[in-house]
Amino acid sequence: MRKLRTVLLLGCMASFICACGLGSKVDTNTVAFDKNGEVTETIVEDFSQPYYDIEELKTDIQTEISQYNAKAGSEDAVELGDVELTDEKVIYVEMEFKSSADYKAFNEKELFWGTVAEAYGAGYEFTSMRDVSQEGIVLSAKDVLEKGDMHIVILEEAQQVIVPGKIAYTSDGVSLVEESRAVNLNDGQKAFILYE
Repeated sequence: MRKLRTVLLLGCMASFICACGLGSKVDTNTVAFDKNGEVTETIVEDFSQPYYDIEELKTDIQTEISQYNAKAGSEDAVELGDVELTDEKVIYVEMEFKSSADYKAFNEKELFWGTVAEAYGAGYEFTSMRDVSQEGIVLSAKDVLEKGDMHIVILEEAQQVIVPGKIAYTSDGVSLVEESRAVNLNDGQKAFILYE
């Protein structure tokens, strides 16, 4: 929910997510998807102010989650994962969402995961996308529609994205890190990641 996001950004919390079974921590705000579309979010923030209280933070987060789950009619639409405070006073908070729709509703931020056909059916409009390979081929919005069975992630936050496949195309402002990781550098505007 928006309230929780605000609390985090004000420094009452920092999040970090151990992305979808990677076995290692990420070092920046990240959303990671598994093959079923479940989302693990990690927020990484400074937690060095002496008045910050990790137990109070956990309680606040759990309250927000409980309220959301009650409204959603599901006990596990959103779950709190690990919360860790390092010796360097960086806090890592892991949250798990049953779907990108739960993430979107909870955080009040755009996030979609599904096939291109499903995204089109949900009313999304596409933009041109570039091939991440050396060829640099550009797909028009119409060409994207022809990739109906491929999976797509649509987001608007500046954060890292990890997918369970090989990224093939991205919109402007998205930088490939490795074959399954990219970073959206444009906060507040829709970004597209198409993967195989």
